[in-house]
Amino acid sequence: MIHRMNNLGLNCRFRKRSGFRTGILLLLIVSGFLVSVTSCDPDDISEESYYTFTGDRLGEYLQEHPDQFSIFVELLEQSKVIGLLNAYGYYTCFAPTDDALTAFFQLHDITGIGDMEQEDVEKIVKDHIIVGTIITTDDFIEGRLPQLSMSNRYISTSFLSFQEGNPVIMVNKTSPILESNIEVHNGVIHVVGEVLKPTEKTLVEAIESDEKFTLFTEALFITGLDEQLTRTEDKSYNRSDYYYANDGVIRLGVLMTLPDFRKYGYTALMESDSIYRLNGIDDLDDLREYAQSVYDVVYPEDAGITDETDRRNSLNRFVAYHLINKQLGYTKFIIDYDENVYATNFLYDNYEYIETMCPNTLMEVRTLRTENKTNLFNFITRTGEYIEIVSGNYDNDAINGVYHEIDGLLSYNFDVASEISGKRLRLDVASFFPEFTNNNMRGRGRNATLRFILPPGYVEGIKVTEETEAQYYSAHDPLGTYQSDELVSIQGMYDITITTPPIPAGTYEVRISYQPNGNRGAAQLYFDGQPCGIPLDLRIPANDPSIGYVLPGLDPTDPYGYENDKMMRNRGYMKGPSSFRLGSWYEAPSARASVNYLRKILGIYTFEEPGKHTFRAKAARAGQYQMDFLEFVPTEILEREDID
Repeated sequence: MIHRMNNLGLNCRFRKRSGFRTGILLLLIVSGFLVSVTSCDPDDISEESYYTFTGDRLGEYLQEHPDQFSIFVELLEQSKVIGLLNAYGYYTCFAPTDDALTAFFQLHDITGIGDMEQEDVEKIVKDHIIVGTIITTDDFIEGRLPQLSMSNRYISTSFLSFQEGNPVIMVNKTSPILESNIEVHNGVIHVVGEVLKPTEKTLVEAIESDEKFTLFTEALFITGLDEQLTRTEDKSYNRSDYYYANDGVIRLGVLMTLPDFRKYGYTALMESDSIYRLNGIDDLDDLREYAQSVYDVVYPEDAGITDETDRRNSLNRFVAYHLINKQLGYTKFIIDYDENVYATNFLYDNYEYIETMCPNTLMEVRTLRTENKTNLFNFITRTGEYIEIVSGNYDNDAINGVYHEIDGLLSYNFDVASEISGKRLRLDVASFFPEFTNNNMRGRGRNATLRFILPPGYVEGIKVTEETEAQYYSAHDPLGTYQSDELVSIQGMYDITITTPPIPAGTYEVRISYQPNGNRGAAQLYFDGQPCGIPLDLRIPANDPSIGYVLPGLDPTDPYGYENDKMMRNRGYMKGPSSFRLGSWYEAPSARASVNYLRKILGIYTFEEPGKHTFRAKAARAGQYQMDFLEFVPTEILEREDID
């Protein structure tokens, strides 16, 4: 269905919580880290659900309760994971009861643990344990938790119903939590009534087996786009092939680490057969006709292409626009960069722009504060129409992706193309790169305290020279950047080139943002291979006379700072936006109200066709390079652009 602004939103709102646990696991088995995540109505959970701390370690507690966990303990012992759970560190265990494991064995014709292969024993165990953090019910969300299990799979939580005023919490949609928050010396235990069984299906297999989406599945195969969703992991990547002195170093409470793996991932947003029927689409021919009515208008030069495997064909474009080469759980569209980060100023709406697998197209996801809504797709300002994910049918898991049901026809139609090409596009640099999402680097909460070292070639859209060490800083409160994260090249001489997502055709003012400080050097900047003026000295604060920043409100003749804005623009600079705050390292109510945040105008550029672009920073003086976001602003809206 197409929504208008006054429609009701999802029932479960994501709220900030102030309490969370901290710690870094120093064991070599798994890189440990802590994430603070939001919870869904945690205050509704009764006090009886919280168990008193015991002096036992997690493994010892399970061993001392054979009436509940004798089979699970046997699995832990055979897999040799019991020793890990009796060691120092931080662990969260979703412990299946003996009844749950007995039912699982009966379902799979297993007479006992002796019948099982060792790898199957280890998989069951690792599917139930998260290493490196303690996750209580306060940290549960409606959707995937941001921390992976030991088997490198997501675990999801949901609040499906209420009994006596308290939510019944489900894990992976099917396993109820029977007892929660059993605190032990090195972690927490949640007792589950069904064995967690992450699917072993690929995304295509999972979609194909879901009878709600037969027409979309048919179109997926006919267009050949199913073959674009097959990759799972780059097995050639091995972190031991790289040496960095910073790897494993903890600095200011933040762990520097190489990625453990290099996985691929995909997301499908799909209309069900019933949604198609509501829109007069009963079979593949009807879907072809609809696709032609949309894409032959937007791309009239390709209207005659009948080969449905051609990426310019209308049906191919229709299906491809539903596919993303990032694994985006429900909260990964925008919630984890909005409600779950410190920097957001909730007076303003937030926007995320996602590259789809339809060539040179973007999808907008936004919040709508006035309606208390989030995850609105392709909101049309003129009509108030948008698409939403269907409540209760999202985060459908696969080994290399996830799919969600949507409630209306999703397309890159004329209205969507006009909306996106006619507004400021502020793109957080982390949103450029699928690798950050597919390898669980981005969107880990407001205080992930992780800095990922990016080996050459790890991120397809980042090119660096041999002497350049690029790092991605996960969201961290003190940074106070847009979405609380940033891309950095550490101290020294560097040369880094990034490729942007596709930008619609048009004439744009292009800007970068950064935080000046004494650790930065100077950089020669390039856009699409052309130098952008003289080198930029990244050390100079905004209130330096050469830039001329004046804090809004200080000058009684210019109380809002608008005249100062004009003067700064004449020098090629802009204040930071007012739509996000700066963290504890900078302490400012907004980026606009700080001398420690700037935007640099690179120039005016005309793009004859939609497509990707390159931005390059090359050291002109040794130091650190830091990057937060890029902005592409159509020149026709510059006069009416707001301060947000």
